[in-house]
Amino acid sequence: MADGFISNENGNVKISDEVVVRVSAISAREVEGVAALGAPAAPLSDIWGKKSQSKGVKAELSENTAEVDIHISVRMGYKIIDVAKKVQESVRFALESYVGLNNVVVNVFVDSITPEKSAADKLIIEEPEEAPAPEAEQEE
Repeated sequence: MADGFISNENGNVKISDEVVVRVSAISAREVEGVAALGAPAAPLSDIWGKKSQSKGVKAELSENTAEVDIHISVRMGYKIIDVAKKVQESVRFALESYVGLNNVVVNVFVDSITPEKSAADKLIIEEPEEAPAPEAEQEE
C-alpha cells in the first residue's frame, strides 16, 4: 500500500481514516456492556448540535495496518475487562472482514462507568398541578 493506496489487478483503492473510524465506532457500540463512546464530558460539537457518531474513536492507517484508539463508558454490572476485550475483538473482526486490513491493533480506554437506571428513574412521574386556592369571598 504505497501512498495510502491498496493496489490490485483493477487499480488502486484508498480507504480514508474516517471509514475506519466509523466502522470501528459501529462495531464497538454493538458490544453488550458498552454504554457510550467517548469521554464523559461532551465535546463542543455536541454542544453546538453536531453530534459525532464516532466520537471517542481515532484511527491511524499505514501500509495495510490500522491502529485504533477507542474510548468507552461501560455499563455498571458488566465486567470491565471482558467488555474491553469484546470491543477489541469486534472492531478487529470488522476491520479485517469489511475493510480488508490485515494488521489491526485496537487500544481500548475505559473512561467511565455508567450506572444502570433504577425502575424509579425510568418512570416519569408528573405531579398533578395544584388547583388554585379558592379566593376568599370579599364582603361588600
